[in-house]
Parts: sequence; structure tokens; C-alpha cells
Amino acid sequence: MYAVIEYWRLKNENVSIFPAKALGIYLMPLSIVVFFYTYRAFLEESLVIDIMIFVLAVIIGQIVSYRIMVWKEPPKIFTPISIFALLILALIFIAFTFYTPHLPIFQDPITGIYGIKG
Repeated sequence: MYAVIEYWRLKNENVSIFPAKALGIYLMPLSIVVFFYTYRAFLEESLVIDIMIFVLAVIIGQIVSYRIMVWKEPPKIFTPISIFALLILALIFIAFTFYTPHLPIFQDPITGIYGIKG
């Protein structure tokens, strides 16, 4: 929702909003996975650390997004590539919601079921 407001507000300025948001949206979950599995290799499960990882991932994504957005002369090809990347991510999100891969990361820890039925 915030990205929609940003786009509406900044659409007439020379900013790279689509490349910025695409990279930010890809970086956040990637950061969460990397940080989560790194800390879990050395420490026990901790809700506080899980929340801190989420906050850190959002901060990283927003900082990178901002830095790209204010980039003065990004290559023009970045916009269509980033729109395509966002569409692919949306399709993967929808597909994995209903047809979840049977991998431990997608398994409900309580019921053991995969996907939306879990």
C-alpha cells in the first residue's frame, strides 16, 4: 500500500520507483531467510530474534529501495524488467498459496499440512 502511495505522489518526478520497489520487495524475504537460517544454525529458536530479523529485513529493503529511487540516471531497461519481476513474484505468491511445494519451509509446524489448508 505504501508503494502505491509513493507512486501516486512521485509519478511526475524523475525517480526509479519500479526498480526500487522490485529490488526492495525481493530483498526483504531473502534477508529474512538468510538471517533466520544463519541464526538457527547457532542458536535456539527465539521469538524476539525472529521479530528483530523481520524489522532488520524491512529496514534493509527500504534503505536499498530509497537509494535506487533517488538514483538520477538509471538505465531505462530497468523499469520494464522490474515490472516483469514484480509480476513474476505475484504469480509465484499466488501459485505457492494454493499449490505449495512440499518443503519444510512451507509446512505448518502445528498441523504438518502444506499450503492454505494448513
